[in-house]
Amino acid sequence: MFWRGPGYSKNGNQGWLPLTVSMMIRLLALIWTVLSLVTAIAFGWLFLTMHWNNRACFDENGRCFLDGVVYHDTSFLYFWIVLLAAVSALAGVVIAMRARRSAS
Repeated sequence: MFWRGPGYSKNGNQGWLPLTVSMMIRLLALIWTVLSLVTAIAFGWLFLTMHWNNRACFDENGRCFLDGVVYHDTSFLYFWIVLLAAVSALAGVVIAMRARRSAS
């Protein structure tokens, strides 16, 4: 794979620099981090709307009847997905930083 360097011209391929292994690792780690953060935000929103706002409504069986919709207490599992995605995003940042440090 190649990356357009600062000397790139439309007439030729001058200025194209080959991607090194550490640059590829950083790129993949940053993509992983962005995907993990998107997952954490999506499931965090689900946790907020399905569990946290209605937490006082749940009965002893773990059900909440609200506006004709039955919410189950198992929606608390969304919190664990958010936590896992956030830790995964943090790991992606650490991997990207280590790859950058080893390149220089």
